[in-house]
Amino acid sequence: MDRITGKVKFAIIGCGRISYRHIEAIQENNDAQLVALCDLNLERANEMNGTAHVKVYEDYREMFSAEDIDVACIMTPSGMHAEHAIDIITSYRKHIVLEKPMCLRVSDGLKLIDTARSVGVRLFIVHQNRFNKAIQKIKTAIDNDLIGRIAMATVRIRWSRGQSYYDRDPWRGTWALDGGALTNQAIHHIDLLRWLTGAIKSLSAVAKTQFVNVAVEDTACAWLKFKNGALGAIEATTATRPLNKDLEASISILGENGTVIVEGAAVNKLTLWTFDDTDTREFSEDPPNVYGFGHNHIIDNVVDVLKNGGEPLVSGEDAIESIKLLSALYRSIEEDGREVSLKDDPVSGRLGVIDAATEKIANLYRTDAVMRSRKK
Repeated sequence: MDRITGKVKFAIIGCGRISYRHIEAIQENNDAQLVALCDLNLERANEMNGTAHVKVYEDYREMFSAEDIDVACIMTPSGMHAEHAIDIITSYRKHIVLEKPMCLRVSDGLKLIDTARSVGVRLFIVHQNRFNKAIQKIKTAIDNDLIGRIAMATVRIRWSRGQSYYDRDPWRGTWALDGGALTNQAIHHIDLLRWLTGAIKSLSAVAKTQFVNVAVEDTACAWLKFKNGALGAIEATTATRPLNKDLEASISILGENGTVIVEGAAVNKLTLWTFDDTDTREFSEDPPNVYGFGHNHIIDNVVDVLKNGGEPLVSGEDAIESIKLLSALYRSIEEDGREVSLKDDPVSGRLGVIDAATEKIANLYRTDAVMRSRKK
């Protein structure tokens, strides 16, 4: 891979809710430059361009032909992540920043990893909560064996998403392109649980759609057995009411030497630390929303790797392990909570599967969607 000597030039594909954090993070790095935005919905792209002030495109093929771009930040529907990334890698040889989840099906993620490796481009996956001060404090403690053997690790996500959230776009709330609370919201915390505590041996999960009219779950619970002997639990819901109030995203770890708890809407507040006299306020942050501040670490790492060498903070090979865990959770749910073993590589029969009912929706977002619409 040739190193970039000037500014690293970024383009954003998909101008939804999270795109503004990418815009901010790029603008705040002196060695980065945002050169273009792209979205099939030009009104949405122009709205985001109020702070970016760059060229806006409807078709990313046109964008890549017209602009000098090093990195594509992909924030399209979750079920299109791998397809879009693979097309951009093979057709344009661009480095990729890919929002969570990196894919919906493990096989798609593995293909993406192999494609990036074979072409010689870098793949950076966005799991920004790993870089919260509180989470970094825990990771360092675990790596240095301060916590000791872990007995229990638990994540709890109590967020709020109403029907209007799912009605905003046709892909939302579908198994083919979105997934439910575990996939779209709790994937951050599922990733943290695995990253901090270690590999999972087996699990059992149940889920239900409580307060919205969609195909996917808005509430799920799971228990886990880790390879290191720890037990774990996941509580994830977007059914918190009243609407539009995200109450909690927390993680707790109980070790033989003490206990640590991180709370806050974005796992951003260290509220309990029993190992020494650490001032928990030093490792607590107050972000304006659940997205936190971690995107800056991701973009800074992209710039550093492409200019100076090194490795992504979150590689495809790392992130795919969280997708394997996600797939196992859904497989257990689909089998009424049966315990499944991760060594068997359990695969969800629904997540990421485009069937006759969702083919029309998927075609709206396929790589040639704009081109086909212009031919009509």
